[in-house]
Amino acid sequence: MKPFDFYNPTRIIFGTGTFARLGKEAARYGKKALLVKAAGPLAKMGVYAKAETLLSEAGLQVVALEGVAANPKLSSVREGIKLCQQQKLEVVVAVGGGSAIDCAKAIAVGAVDEGDVWDFFTGKRAAAKALPIGAVSTLAATGAEMSLHCVITNEAEKKKYATHFEVNYPKFSIIDPELHKTVPRFLTACGLCDAITHAGENYFIGDRNTPMTDRIAEGVILTVIESDKVLDEPDNLELRANHAWAAAIGINGLTDCGRGAFYYGAHTIEHAVSAHFDVAHGAGLAVVHPAWLAYLCEQDPARFAHFAGRIFGIKGKPAKEAGLAGIAALKAKYKSWGLPVTLKELKVPEDPATFEKIAADCLVDPDSGIKDKKIVLDVLARCK
Repeated sequence: MKPFDFYNPTRIIFGTGTFARLGKEAARYGKKALLVKAAGPLAKMGVYAKAETLLSEAGLQVVALEGVAANPKLSSVREGIKLCQQQKLEVVVAVGGGSAIDCAKAIAVGAVDEGDVWDFFTGKRAAAKALPIGAVSTLAATGAEMSLHCVITNEAEKKKYATHFEVNYPKFSIIDPELHKTVPRFLTACGLCDAITHAGENYFIGDRNTPMTDRIAEGVILTVIESDKVLDEPDNLELRANHAWAAAIGINGLTDCGRGAFYYGAHTIEHAVSAHFDVAHGAGLAVVHPAWLAYLCEQDPARFAHFAGRIFGIKGKPAKEAGLAGIAALKAKYKSWGLPVTLKELKVPEDPATFEKIAADCLVDPDSGIKDKKIVLDVLARCK
């Protein structure tokens, strides 16, 4: 096991009915709040009206940023920064899934900075301060509610990059399964896949003597798989709760401890794909993740045989055969959830020019551990 430094200061307020605590928690950090709202059905469901009421009743003045899209755009971040700076807002509150929360994180660092917020994503500068962030999770997927990660798409440049600043940990996050009940089946499935990939990226990379960390990651993956009945029982709060907690744990840092590596290759490739084709993140991962794992399995089949045994009970086969069987079982699970598992299903052209463009973008991504475009081309060719 490699030395590690684990830090996660986010207060998690978990359980049915905890949405009611939003105003009290946000009021700890200021009296003027930016409320970041995701595009979609939450407004019609009355979630945003309730959020504004809770904040107002706690004495906060509320300014809203409307319509943050999936794969949150840099233009929305800049709009939110402008609102914060012009109206001297003190706290940023996101209500939504990972898109709203990531947008809030980028706004929070940009609002206290004089330069271009995109500099933080290209690696030109690091953020040392930010407005306090509060989050209400309405979709179990990205784990943004309990992580320092932030992913934003520069729509003009067709670049989708990530930052990892400690100042972007939310001060508090509310995870109320009641708010997850109306998430559509497809987006719920996307969230299941997203949570699995987070726990299963570094699992295959780095130091192998990490039994505790392995079991945390395996616990996340198994819990997500066991929770997939939620696709047919969307009102089942126990299933929603188990999925939500697994998604938060899957990328809060615990599944990386002791590995001595941070190499989210499937995410790097998916970010390049979705930057150009604006596909849902979880759907893109359902296509790229098994292909990425198949590439890695050729480098270290023993590790994949270990995974196949722990997760799918596949034993008694040669290492590579077992590993590939485990990957096939995972891909079949994604397909059974109604997710795409090929680039064709994503409507991504399967031609050399498109593959070259995606590969080139992966190499220039400041967060990428992939240094050879042949690796990306190999993985894309497997997305069939």
